[in-house]
Amino acid sequence: MKKRVLFGMLAAAILLGGCGKAETFETVADELDVPVLAQPRTVTVDIPGEAEQGALETASGRLYVTDDYEIILETMDSGDLDATLLELTGRSKDQLTVLETRENGLKRYEFVWATAGEEGDRLGRGIILDDGNYHYCLSVERPADPEKVSQVVWSQVFSSFGLEPESSDPY
Repeated sequence: MKKRVLFGMLAAAILLGGCGKAETFETVADELDVPVLAQPRTVTVDIPGEAEQGALETASGRLYVTDDYEIILETMDSGDLDATLLELTGRSKDQLTVLETRENGLKRYEFVWATAGEEGDRLGRGIILDDGNYHYCLSVERPADPEKVSQVVWSQVFSSFGLEPESSDPY
């Protein structure tokens, strides 16, 4: 009798073993909506006449070249100030003194740097305007030679740098 009960229990265990709760795996496919960036705004800046003549288009902006200095206007994606500074100057934010202010609802970053090279020492000055979508960058580089008079040009260019107001009319 014990054998029958033992065989009966074993048979029931084998038959009922497949009746357990099966695990159900569920996957969720989130469809992430990637936000569309606003269209870049238009940069306004007074470029000196001699620089206007040497203007070159680049993939992300304009390059103005003279015998005395270069002016670079670029528009980059916003978000990583350190990456933008590294791109413009070759230095990270930790290696520069960056002055942050606000202007017309925009973050404004100003900075300077110096480099030494085979063709002599050079000075650079830059401004980044951040509207939350883009970094609008202006940088000027010139020889460090104190005999050059381009400092006057720098003042004109940097004081005029800004963005055209956003249009409230979407059409």
